[in-house]
Amino acid sequence: VSAPVVPSPVPTPGLAKRMKKSKQPLQVTKDLGRWKPADDLLLINAVLQTNDLTSVHLGVKFSCRFTLREVQERWYALLYDPIISKLACQAMRQLHPEAIAAIQSKVLFSKAEEQLLTKVGSASQPTLDTFQELLHKHPDVFYPSRTAKALQLHWQLMKQYFLLDDQ
Repeated sequence: VSAPVVPSPVPTPGLAKRMKKSKQPLQVTKDLGRWKPADDLLLINAVLQTNDLTSVHLGVKFSCRFTLREVQERWYALLYDPIISKLACQAMRQLHPEAIAAIQSKVLFSKAEEQLLTKVGSASQPTLDTFQELLHKHPDVFYPSRTAKALQLHWQLMKQYFLLDDQ
């Protein structure tokens, strides 16, 4: 003989609402703790530039150390989780324009951008005008916030590591 099943008391509508509300944000906020809006913006821009999460993981300096798996999970959450995506977009919209400009200046160079930079000879001493001209000739290739100075600095790094066509 089994014991009779006693029905549990029906929670009041206010309590049921509070229970539902408290459960949902726990899933969302556990991921939001380490990922700052600046990290999300940097992740989005870097992936759009390189189309490679591994390169982004290796080449981008976020506000804290993330594993490749964390970077992948965050990218997929931003793409496919409507709650996380919405919260992240709201937070990114609240970033100061100067902060956005600083983040955009850290975006990785794409392969197409680097291919154009490799064509500038290592024996030449290119000026800022050289890189400004490159920006004007190929606006569709270079990231919109790139400056001639940024191109020059990256070209110097490529030269230092013997990555130019004539080296």
